[in-house]
Amino acid sequence: MAQHRDIPLNLVTGFLGVGKTTAIRHLLAQRPEGEHWAVLVNEFGEIGVDGGLLADTGVALEEIPGGCLCCVSAQMFTVGLNRLIRSQRPDRILIEPTGLGHPAQIVRTLTEPPYAGVLDLRATVTLMDARHLASPRHREHPNWRDQIALADVLLANKADLYSEADREALQAFVAAMPPPRPLVVETTQGRIEREWLDRPRLDRGGALFPEARDFLVTATAGGPASHEHEHEHEHHHDDAAHTADEWVTIDTRGDGYIGRSWLLPEGQRIDHATLVHLVDGFAGDRLKGLVETDQGWHRLNRVDGHGGLEPMDAPDTPLRPRLEAILPESETATLDDLARILEAAHAPAAGPKTPT
Repeated sequence: MAQHRDIPLNLVTGFLGVGKTTAIRHLLAQRPEGEHWAVLVNEFGEIGVDGGLLADTGVALEEIPGGCLCCVSAQMFTVGLNRLIRSQRPDRILIEPTGLGHPAQIVRTLTEPPYAGVLDLRATVTLMDARHLASPRHREHPNWRDQIALADVLLANKADLYSEADREALQAFVAAMPPPRPLVVETTQGRIEREWLDRPRLDRGGALFPEARDFLVTATAGGPASHEHEHEHEHHHDDAAHTADEWVTIDTRGDGYIGRSWLLPEGQRIDHATLVHLVDGFAGDRLKGLVETDQGWHRLNRVDGHGGLEPMDAPDTPLRPRLEAILPESETATLDDLARILEAAHAPAAGPKTPT
C-alpha cells in the first residue's frame, strides 16, 4: 500500500440516532472539485441501511454490518478499508462507526502498522444530543462516554430541539471538561464545516484517554467505564441461502441493546398508512430503513420518538427494502409486536393498467 501514503481520514462518531449519516452527507456535498472521497460505514445490525442512505452521493462506499469495529467486525474492518485504499485510491476517507461502538480501538488500529504512514488520521468528529445529558441510560453508557472523550470536534446536534435546561446542562458540561478541550459547536440537521476535518488531533495522553474518561464518569455521575462487551447474532433465517423472494430477519445483541434487521423480498411493497402508524408508534431508540410503499419509495428515520417517513426517488438499481430497529434488550417484546405489524402490512401488488 506504499503508493497510497498519507490519505487523510476522519472518524465521524456518536451514539445511536444523533445524525452521523446526515452529517456525512453534508461533508460530501462540500468535497473540493476533483477530489475522490470514500466512506466506510459500520452498522450494529446485519443488513445495511446507512449505506443505502448514502448511495446517491456518488462516493465509493464500503459497508461492514454486524457489530462494532473494535470486536466482531475487526477483521472485516481491515479487509474493507484495504479494499477502499487499493481499489479507490481516495483523496479522503470518512469512517462512520456504529453508534454502539467503542472508538478508541479504531483509533489505535489506524495509527499503528500497517496503517501508520499510509493514513493520516485527522480530527475525530463526535455528534451528541445535549438532551442525553439528562438521560442516565445515555450518560452512564460507556460507549457514549468514550465517544465524547475521543472528540476533537464535538457537535451538539439537533440544537433546535433543546430546551433552556438542555443548553444550560451543555454549557456546564463543556465548562467542566479538562484541557485540551474539543471545538464544541451547536448545530442542526448535522451541519458541519469541511475545514473542521483538518483540525489537529488533541493529545489526551494514552490510547484509551483515561483522564478524559474519568472526567466523564464524574461529570455525568455514572459508574466506572467498562470496555467489556459482546455481540451475538441470532439468525431467524439462513441468510447465506436465502432467495430474493423471502423475508430475512436477523437479530444482533450487544452492549445492552438488541437490533432487529428485516430484508424484504424484491418488489415487496408495504401499505403506506399501516407503515405510518407503525413508525409513529415506535418508542425504541432507532428505527430506520429504505422501504417501498403503495405511495412510492421512502426513507425511514425515527430516533427517540422523533422523525418518520420521507419520500425518496426510486433506486436506480434493484434494491431490496430493508428496516432496522434498535432498542434496549429489556424491550425485546416490542420487536415481536413490530414484526407482526410489519408482516401483516403487505400492500397489494400493482395490477396491469386498464386500457382507455
